[in-house]
Amino acid sequence: MKSVVFFLVMLLASLPLEAQSVEVAFRISEKDLIPEGIAYDATSRSFFVSSIHKNKIIRIDERNKVTDFIKSGKEGIGQASGMKVSDGKLWVCSNTGNGNAQDQSMIHAFDIASGDLVSKWNLPPGETHLFNDLALDSRGNVIVSDSDYGAIYRVSLKSSNVELLIKDARLQYVNGITIAPDDAVIVNTFKGFFKINAAKQELKLLPFPNYSVIGIDGLCFYKQSLVGIQNVTYPVSINQYQLNATFDKIESARVLLADHPQFDIPTTGVIVDDWFYFIANSQMSNLEKNKIIDPSRLKEVLIMKIKLN
Repeated sequence: MKSVVFFLVMLLASLPLEAQSVEVAFRISEKDLIPEGIAYDATSRSFFVSSIHKNKIIRIDERNKVTDFIKSGKEGIGQASGMKVSDGKLWVCSNTGNGNAQDQSMIHAFDIASGDLVSKWNLPPGETHLFNDLALDSRGNVIVSDSDYGAIYRVSLKSSNVELLIKDARLQYVNGITIAPDDAVIVNTFKGFFKINAAKQELKLLPFPNYSVIGIDGLCFYKQSLVGIQNVTYPVSINQYQLNATFDKIESARVLLADHPQFDIPTTGVIVDDWFYFIANSQMSNLEKNKIIDPSRLKEVLIMKIKLN
């Protein structure tokens, strides 16, 4: 833990004096949404935000109008978390989260134009799983991080099965996940960044000498770098990690934004036109056993954006 704090302090000290360009992109009046995931569809120019409290997904269109895209519990959707858009479909992770042996972890694919279910995959109950986030490779496969089971799964429209790609002790609490240009999977766990070669069942640490980087959520790939939200250590920050040409080593890093006064457990983000849009205040600490602890503390949900370069 100390190494993580030291890492952030050193990065903060190296920031230029001019502040990064950050602003509020959208405000969502549904205060008890408790959002987790965000995705963007370029065709409809719409953002989608998932809710782990209300088991639903909202849509923000190009006029900033907010509507329910997937209503609470539709098609059995659970506490909705990570999402991605591909080929007119919205892919969603969710978990029932009842705290018993009948809990299920699921992936839904919805048609964006109609809102209809395209397909659904789920793990059978009986084990402890948590589908947290997902990424899409160049072949149309959906790669899923399972935080509680310490594993990576794959689903595809070509199959009704959920395929276990790799389970490893180093994948415990795996969260942020993205795909590199060479189609390798990159994840962050409590042990740091790892690059996964699914075909060879290989898991290799992405070295960043002298630093330990954990707790990265909302991981995105951007111009030979990784962008993610560090939300389990203080100060909470949005960071960018520059990779080498073969995407197997972190060469440098910088803090884009840290300890913003409107932060309340920021979760995930999506890159649109060189801007990183992210959920700034999920207010997840005000949720326990899917019940709001103190409704008076709730605020409108903020989607903020920060310029990348």
